[in-house]
Amino acid sequence: SKIAPYLDRHLVFPLLEFLQVKAMHPEGEILNAKIQLLQKTNMVDFAMDIYKNLHNTEEVPQAMMERRTEVVKKLKACQESALPMVQFLGNGNLVKQLRQDRQQNLAFLAEHNVGVEQIDALYTFAKFQF
Repeated sequence: SKIAPYLDRHLVFPLLEFLQVKAMHPEGEILNAKIQLLQKTNMVDFAMDIYKNLHNTEEVPQAMMERRTEVVKKLKACQESALPMVQFLGNGNLVKQLRQDRQQNLAFLAEHNVGVEQIDALYTFAKFQF
């Protein structure tokens, strides 16, 4: 609890896994800590699974269900926004034509209906999935 607030969530989770495997703390405490950690992420389904395991139930709080709906909606919006860039990158022939020159690449991308907005959308989509 002293160092965890200063670490990235992705670093804290393996530490919690380690503590759980080593049974250094009560499992309920570890599972609660995992849920608290995941509440601030987009890993809602995983948090729901941990909640179900912790409370031996198939029901989850309404707040978790609402958060899941919100995350899925945002994921779909990010996916749609990034689609032109994803399709471009999926075409190996087009990717091979990219060069070191940023301006030339932007012009080339624009010819294929990909602009700065789609590039930013791909970044947002990738970050959302992380």
